[in-house]
Amino acid sequence: MSKLLPKIRSSSSLILLAKNQVEKATSCDYNALLLTRTQKSTFMPESSVFPGGVCDASDSSPAWLEHFQRNEISAAKLQNLGHVKGPRPDIFHTKADKESLDPSLALRLTAIRETFEELGILLCRDSKSLTSTSGYGAFYDQFDRAHWQHIVHNNASRFLELCKQLDVLPDVWSLHEWSVWRTPSTFKKRFETAFFMTALEQEPIVHIEPNEVKDCAWRSPLDYLQASLRKELWLPPPQFYELSRCLKFSSLDNLRQFAAEREVKGIQLIHPVVHKCKNGVVHLLPGDDAYPADPDASNEKIEIDLSVEEFRAKANAKLHRSEHWNQHQSQLIINFERDDGQVHPLDPTKL
Repeated sequence: MSKLLPKIRSSSSLILLAKNQVEKATSCDYNALLLTRTQKSTFMPESSVFPGGVCDASDSSPAWLEHFQRNEISAAKLQNLGHVKGPRPDIFHTKADKESLDPSLALRLTAIRETFEELGILLCRDSKSLTSTSGYGAFYDQFDRAHWQHIVHNNASRFLELCKQLDVLPDVWSLHEWSVWRTPSTFKKRFETAFFMTALEQEPIVHIEPNEVKDCAWRSPLDYLQASLRKELWLPPPQFYELSRCLKFSSLDNLRQFAAEREVKGIQLIHPVVHKCKNGVVHLLPGDDAYPADPDASNEKIEIDLSVEEFRAKANAKLHRSEHWNQHQSQLIINFERDDGQVHPLDPTKL
């Protein structure tokens, strides 16, 4: 089997949640913001995903430290923003060079910049909100968003210029390290993506970038999952998994507090290994007894002469896998506690 694997690019994504603005009976008091990629997207076209994208060299520029320092935020205060004590994947340890920012800061800047590029939402703080201890994120929209969105979309390095002109700081403090996913070795394009979570007290007005974004919507996690099961939209495996985790929380206050407290325990990388069964596909996930020692051992799907159900029945005690009968019919299984303290996903069909 070939072991010639494509380069894995670092990227960052934002699970953006906001309190529900409409008083109605729902499964929770908050919504998530996902966008639908355009048909011409080079990676997973027409999928519904959290905002995010590939890290740019400007996100790691030491010039950002100068901007923070002008607002009396020292480099020391920006080290290890989440006060993480547990282990983390390589993406949080790899620096381009000695002058580059700490990855925990640079990855947050990527997530915030990409959210602005794609959806026109600028998560930031000014001098008045800098000392806020609410735990909720802040945003600003009283400027020509369409103009600057176009500029930053075409040149990521101009994001710093925007923040300087507005005299604001990207709200890196409200972003909590949530998970890290690596694209399976069967894909030609591969990414290691840091997923952050942030909570807002109200839903910002969105301004989409038409070249990348077909549409977007604020919907509850359960609403998104049920729409996917009804084949109204397509959620790639990371989105399906993370939204299913959110089902554990009916209150945004509780979810936000959990994300902040869990963050210190670190993150275990989720690197799916794809098995092709007779009636579907199974993604083995870390901790499953059948998970291989080398998840990159092959760049081809591992074909097995068993159904999804038979493959599961053959398994030993520990299970951690996502089972897919088609693009819309999926099931997540995990039957052990994770070392990083993360909650298990819930089955949306049973709620």
